[in-house]
Amino acid sequence: MLNPTFIPSVLEKPRKRLIRKYHRFGSYHRLADALGVNVRYVYEFVINGRIPANTRIQRAMGIYLHKPVTINQLLQLPLQDQPPQILRLALQYREEIKT
Repeated sequence: MLNPTFIPSVLEKPRKRLIRKYHRFGSYHRLADALGVNVRYVYEFVINGRIPANTRIQRAMGIYLHKPVTINQLLQLPLQDQPPQILRLALQYREEIKT
């Protein structure tokens, strides 16, 4: 099953690339041998959309996922560039300055 945190369009390009290579090689076993990974990872990604947990295997298959952005990174952005959800949470849980 596809992880819902990833946008399917990000994974569609590597998936289509692997399908083209599958047609060129003729089997998942030959494709996996050419990539240097286990056939299970290639098959599960192409058929079910399951992403391997190991980043080395992901890179070998051409899957490049971006690291998630942390709240601290978002708070370093200028106020006008922050997402509305972050601004809403900041206002909701703000603390008044005590002098």
